[in-house]
Amino acid sequence: MRRSALVVLAVLTSLSVNAQQQTATSVVGDRRVSVTLTFSGQELFLHGQTPPGTRSVVAVMEGPGAGGVRLMEKGRVALFWMGVRQYRLIGVPGLYLVDASCPECNGMRACPHGSEIEAANKLFAPLGFVVGKDDISARAELEGLSGALAAGELARIVDGFWTLQADRGLYGVHQNTIRINPEGKFYHRLTLPTEAPEGRYSVTTYFLAADRLVATETSELFVRKSGLVAWLSRLAERRAFLYGILCVGIAIAAGWLAGTLFKRGGGH
Repeated sequence: MRRSALVVLAVLTSLSVNAQQQTATSVVGDRRVSVTLTFSGQELFLHGQTPPGTRSVVAVMEGPGAGGVRLMEKGRVALFWMGVRQYRLIGVPGLYLVDASCPECNGMRACPHGSEIEAANKLFAPLGFVVGKDDISARAELEGLSGALAAGELARIVDGFWTLQADRGLYGVHQNTIRINPEGKFYHRLTLPTEAPEGRYSVTTYFLAADRLVATETSELFVRKSGLVAWLSRLAERRAFLYGILCVGIAIAAGWLAGTLFKRGGGH
């Protein structure tokens, strides 16, 4: 009986170890980010353990949207460039950044491969989702504010919107940024840009084999305004008139100060 009990205990221990080895983990180093007057962006450390069979890792950080984004398209009217079309884009996140590993380069050198996201999307598509610009296109709704929409207009506007957000550091796809060590641990840095919106963020990590999605892990983080930035933001939302007066007062004071300093400098 004692020998049988030891055998059972050994089997249970082995199963427990195997279960722990199969568990994928993904952890964000800083779960709370404070946006102050001097905030200029922040790097967030993402790390964890890949389950057996993982060939590559894709991480998607998504920030809160504003409900609807108003866009204006400019065009030439006679001799002038002016707004010719207006749109409202609905259902898009305020921040959308995709990072991926490269099994060949593994973050160690410049990567000539640019197809890892495409390969991942081939595995994701049968599951009903994709990542990257195609994900934004699938989720976005476009409303024409100055007339009916033409065929293919949604794709064109989403392309332009993606470019605008990418220039601000809010959207992007980055290849070969996640590194996986021989023990199966992965790590990389997510970049939170200066203009990151306030609210709850999700970081979804996908662990991929060559032919299937092995596991998915989701972490959360919170971006909150604090100090003077938070006070000004609340004032703008709740007391727009007072906020406008304050802005005008600051502008007048800055102009007066600049004029005074210029006169003094010219007098010397």
